[in-house]
Amino acid sequence: MHDDGYGLPAGVIRVWFADLRGLGARLADLRALLSHDELDRAERFTMERLTNRFILRRGLLRVVLGRCTGRDPAGLRFEYGAHGKPALAGGGPSFNLADSEDSVAIALAADGRIGVDIERLRPIESADGISDRFFHPLECAALNALPPDQRNEGFLLGWTRKEAFIKAAGVGLSMPLDQFAVTVTPGDPVAVLAVDESLRADAGPPDDWSLFDRRVLPDTIAAVAARGTGWRVDCRLVDDGLFSRTPLTDRS
Repeated sequence: MHDDGYGLPAGVIRVWFADLRGLGARLADLRALLSHDELDRAERFTMERLTNRFILRRGLLRVVLGRCTGRDPAGLRFEYGAHGKPALAGGGPSFNLADSEDSVAIALAADGRIGVDIERLRPIESADGISDRFFHPLECAALNALPPDQRNEGFLLGWTRKEAFIKAAGVGLSMPLDQFAVTVTPGDPVAVLAVDESLRADAGPPDDWSLFDRRVLPDTIAAVAARGTGWRVDCRLVDDGLFSRTPLTDRS
């Protein structure tokens, strides 16, 4: 694995965080890294800000992967699994991207099954109804036991942890959210509590999993999930150093 300070040691999940509003000046450069099919996807959005967010997210993913592998970001090619999860064609690190409006998290590991999710801290309309319908009974009981002023946070803790778990499991968004449970109480240890028998063939038992919370960007919650134990999470903010010596290919 390439290393100039950006390599990925075994057992480490590196998570890059960025606020896309600070990358607007790099829009043209990041657009130049995208493939033709990515540009087609970007242009399908009906609002310019959504098109630009897609370009910034996808270009940033290419830059991060390029720095961690020593490869030209514009030359990277992606392939997609049965459930749509991307991987680098020809092999490379495991990776996963999540966003919430302008907040982005990109998780990478030299190998393994990993997932990341990020959400802005905010009031959630119908949080009780959503959790009653989609969450595991253990999670619903824990949320109902929280004082009202902690329920939004508890819901978002549960949501990000569950989304990260689903992404790491790699079986697609069709995985039933109510058939596995994570901790949701603010301040409690972060963990997978239960995996129902219906999911064991794909996901394994709860103690096969590592789960982490990170609050790096203001007013956000992020969760990282990984199959196996002994993982360490290394968080970094995207800065100008990431873009130094990054080859940019003009595709105009």
